[in-house]
Amino acid sequence: MRSRTLAPLLVIAGFMSGCQMFEPIEQPTDAGVLNHDLETPQTSITAKSAQENPPGQKLASIQTIDQLASGTLISPPDRATPPVDAVYHPPESDNLWDITRSHLALHNEAQHDAVQIQIDWYRKYPGHMRRITENASRYYYYILNEVLERGMPAEIALLPAVESHFDADAYSKGHAAGIWQFIPSTAKYFGIKRTRWYDGRRDLIDSTRVALNYLEKLNKRFDGDWLLTMAAYNAGGGTVSKAIRKNKNQGKPTDYWSLPLPKETRLYVPRILAIASFVSDPDEHNMELPAIQNEPYFDIVKTKGAVNLKQAAKLSGTRLAELQLLNPGFSELNTDPAGPHRLLVPVNKANQMIAALNGTSTGQITEWASYTIQSGDSLSTIADKFGSSVADIKSANELNSNLLIAGKSLIIPQLINDTQTSSATQKIASASSTTRFNDNSISQYKIKSGDTLWSIARKYGVEPSTIAQWNNMGTRDTLVAGRSLRIGSLPSSIARDEAEALRKIGYQVQNGDSLSVIASRYNVSIDDILAWNKISGTSIKAGQELTLFVD
Repeated sequence: MRSRTLAPLLVIAGFMSGCQMFEPIEQPTDAGVLNHDLETPQTSITAKSAQENPPGQKLASIQTIDQLASGTLISPPDRATPPVDAVYHPPESDNLWDITRSHLALHNEAQHDAVQIQIDWYRKYPGHMRRITENASRYYYYILNEVLERGMPAEIALLPAVESHFDADAYSKGHAAGIWQFIPSTAKYFGIKRTRWYDGRRDLIDSTRVALNYLEKLNKRFDGDWLLTMAAYNAGGGTVSKAIRKNKNQGKPTDYWSLPLPKETRLYVPRILAIASFVSDPDEHNMELPAIQNEPYFDIVKTKGAVNLKQAAKLSGTRLAELQLLNPGFSELNTDPAGPHRLLVPVNKANQMIAALNGTSTGQITEWASYTIQSGDSLSTIADKFGSSVADIKSANELNSNLLIAGKSLIIPQLINDTQTSSATQKIASASSTTRFNDNSISQYKIKSGDTLWSIARKYGVEPSTIAQWNNMGTRDTLVAGRSLRIGSLPSSIARDEAEALRKIGYQVQNGDSLSVIASRYNVSIDDILAWNKISGTSIKAGQELTLFVD
């Protein structure tokens, strides 16, 4: 079994480009939005083989995830290992920033005026780097590992710091999502799965694989120039190629700094290089970089089928909020019945999670099946077939009646029982698959002007999706003042779990934003935004950092 730590490998590489003066640029606002033209269809690009890498740039194979003896962990595919004399192994470090530092390859570019402007701005707001480090702590070992295995410069592992601040829930005004900020059209082009249950743009494993595949493709297109590669990731390969052709026709240089690129792209690459400068020499820039441990934060555990995240968290002793941070690709509290059938779990909880999923621990797990309705089917016959209940099937599929249409698909919740299941765990498992309440616990809430589903849910100690379920509505349906909502009740222990399902995200105010625009975008109220951020009045400005709690 390989070591859990990344051994730093000294990469000998030089990347030279022009150093013309760059016009002053304004302060950074938001992460760049991945919005490329898609000229040559290609849905799968394999990692470079060891033979394609020139001597001195080959990286020793590093196993990202250890394999447990149970065989229920997913290991990454093996990559070719170069000859021992092709790499130099300096002493290992416990800090991933040290590993990153030894693999930075674009040092000379940091001397450019445009980079210095970004360095000066970030130094005025050191909270940015602290926030980036905090967000990255769960994901950076995996991302850096994947980058170095492909022989890429470590600057590529810092790209999400600009794209999303390493916030897996980041969502831009251009509808880009996830750490690598894929827009819907690009996600579709590269075959990133998106369903009601799952958005692969937010999934760490899928989005990292596709992003690095795409960067490799762009780097080949631009003859190994990493500045042009990063620019193309932001603006699109066609945009960069067009700028190169324009400069060629005018007899001008065609390096990144000389190209007439969009304003956002002229900001984008210098920001990445500025952050790389802080990693390279934090003391010189008086920048605090909290250490990120050089060890895996998570293991990847097979789930066999779809599971309920709340139940899995309870039975494995993992906080629900932590499980959601590691698995942000799952849009609901249940994983996608069609896969991927895996969970990212803190390394110290992996064995307990495996035991829970295998039914060897005390508790119940809800697994989900997909079923196509046949002619003559009824809810009761389907429930009997899968060992489920009519109420659970209706709840899971948001059915208002027992009417079924042949050819349509249903998701079927199934409880996997253990003979020693405790009554407390039974309540948790039952409540998470469908919310039940009796007439005595039902009350009515009259919607007031300014109410949101989030604010009402917080008042009753449940999550918005629970109230939506009680009222046969969607979580983003518009609330109409004066109408009434049906309110049930949950045991206090369940209510606490529901509250944990809300996600805390950071949002940077954009030009043209207002409190009402942000509130509408995230389905929260203006009063909540003011309270969360201790803002007096209603004034916000571009670049301001806000904290939001969203469903």
